[in-house]
Amino acid sequence: MSPHFDDAALAVGGLIAEGVRSGIPVEVVTVYTDGPPVSVEGKRRRAFADYAVRRAEDDRALLAWGVSGRRLGFRERLFREPPPRGPLPLFRSPALLEDLSCVAEIEQVIIELLTRPGSLVFAPLGIGHHIDHVTVAAAAMCAAAAVADGDEHVAYYEDFNALSECCRRRHPVARNARFGWREAPGWARPGSGITLEAMSLLVRGPAADELVERSGRTGAARWRAVAVALTKEVEDIKIDAVRQYRSQTAVLGGERAIVSMIRRSHRRRGGELIWRRNSSVGQRTS
Repeated sequence: MSPHFDDAALAVGGLIAEGVRSGIPVEVVTVYTDGPPVSVEGKRRRAFADYAVRRAEDDRALLAWGVSGRRLGFRERLFREPPPRGPLPLFRSPALLEDLSCVAEIEQVIIELLTRPGSLVFAPLGIGHHIDHVTVAAAAMCAAAAVADGDEHVAYYEDFNALSECCRRRHPVARNARFGWREAPGWARPGSGITLEAMSLLVRGPAADELVERSGRTGAARWRAVAVALTKEVEDIKIDAVRQYRSQTAVLGGERAIVSMIRRSHRRRGGELIWRRNSSVGQRTS
């Protein structure tokens, strides 16, 4: 499950490439894939609103991996009502799970995926607290609670903002796997790294895991992380996929900066970090 077009590539592009190399069928399901006509958007939001460009970039990334893709057609927070005034609403979560826009609909999609024999769904953990990522993370946790042995078939990846040690330490799960400040990936490109760290100051409201627990859908959970090591060949495939999203890499600090930070993260953290969740309460049906 990729909230936006570039998120899967940035976070688990290597895992996707390794799955393809191993002969495992892989489908990249992207949640927020539609928006208003680009002509009505101002210059600052045009890179996000031009979905014709973004879909074409995604097509090239899927081709680079050799995988299929599915687009759910939801509208990301930047283009939902009420219009956000500044960046803060993008990083603010509500107090209640049911107030997350379309969380139930996204949960149903994930439940459908989990009914496929042998399926394993990867969802974002919500590090960085972008509301779209929090929503998809919460939907995945609810879906896991709604099907038998769901926690065995859902794993969570670290969002791009996990490259920020500040964002990592502000997240209730990721802060259990801290790294030294000198090991932060942002040191590969300090200018972009500092900007990424500063985004942690925008966070407001509970994380996905906290929202799901508050709702009573699951109990308190134990989390564990494992690093998926990447060979040089697999890492290069991931980087090739990331480079296809040119409109987004420009917004995130530029391709060179992003690639440098990703490579440093792989070296310092042993690959791509994947989290598994074990709830203290038995599975419930929705």
